[in-house]
Amino acid sequence: MPRIEVDTESLVAGGAQQTAAGGFALEAAGELQAAIAAAAAAVGDGGAGGAVGGWGEEWSRSLAALADATLRTGGNLTAAGNAYQRTDESAMPG
Repeated sequence: MPRIEVDTESLVAGGAQQTAAGGFALEAAGELQAAIAAAAAAVGDGGAGGAVGGWGEEWSRSLAALADATLRTGGNLTAAGNAYQRTDESAMPG
């Protein structure tokens, strides 16, 4: 049977980086939403303000969705690294 070699440390480290990036993106989505809401209120025209607000809200939601996917990918990488490590330890101890 062919042997599969996995660098578990790299998987776990990559998972941590992905999770951090997802957290930063989620934070940015919240900041973007607040900034757009302020900009929409400052426009002074209800229709234009609504358009700016709607555009910004969609942009913020898209960024939040990307952040969520990035966070889930980070979690999956970490889980895979840990699972491979446990398998290595139990199948090939010491």
